[in-house]
Amino acid sequence: MDKPIRPLVLTWLALLALLALTAGSALLRLGWLNTAISLAIALAKALLVVIVFMRLKRAPALLRLAAVAGAVTLVLLFGLSLSDYTTRTELKAPWQQPTTVTPRFGSK
Repeated sequence: MDKPIRPLVLTWLALLALLALTAGSALLRLGWLNTAISLAIALAKALLVVIVFMRLKRAPALLRLAAVAGAVTLVLLFGLSLSDYTTRTELKAPWQQPTTVTPRFGSK
């Protein structure tokens, strides 16, 4: 295999294996752990794409800084959304018996 193509093919095979792992873990009944496992697998896939296909490891410093700034912004937005979601209280609307409206035909 050609030298520059080998890492790409190996990364592609790793992504396919992680895809199969994601599909297999979705079939297991693990409760909330399914979400954690799926997110960990998704993070591994994203890191593979960023490191190998985007070549961020050998990229200029400014490009790496932009990628880190984007990741920090994403983490900040997720964190703020999570803090908003966890601090809200559930307000129950008062239940009211629906009234029956008789239809009117014509004008009076």
